[in-house]
Amino acid sequence: MERNEQAPMNDEYPLMAFIANEGVAPKGERYDRSSLVSDAENKLYKRTEFGDFIYSSNNLETGSIGLNKYGKASISPVYSIFQPTGIADSDFLGRRLVRKDFINAMVKWRQGVIYGQWRIHESDFIKIEIPVPSITEQRKIGAFLDNLDNLIALHQRESFLIMIPG
Repeated sequence: MERNEQAPMNDEYPLMAFIANEGVAPKGERYDRSSLVSDAENKLYKRTEFGDFIYSSNNLETGSIGLNKYGKASISPVYSIFQPTGIADSDFLGRRLVRKDFINAMVKWRQGVIYGQWRIHESDFIKIEIPVPSITEQRKIGAFLDNLDNLIALHQRESFLIMIPG
């Protein structure tokens, strides 16, 4: 289901960045454009919650697609935000939706807009079918992949430490 609540940022929903391949993250200097916003106090941002799926239909190929693993946040209104309906575990869905085969399937739904950009309308996005196993299986697969990610990160750190002269 699409989440389209817009409101000014506040302490409960701080202004965050949505960064390709990272998801929702605190704004660093590189991403903080608040000085360019006039009337920042009243500017409306989209609100997102933990587990929401977020994408920018104009930038799919660059990885502007992912999951909110941060929590309550306000982000730019250019993003489309969907909350999982309970049929799929958000972590499993997040992993599934960043795969190239899914992004390629989404590209079929793109429509041209001004200046040669492309966009996928939210009403078309929710029509895309994503086969998923049972919730229990999704959670087991997610836990397995999390363990695998942690093991890879551990080995990368060990390799890095071995390379540093002691």
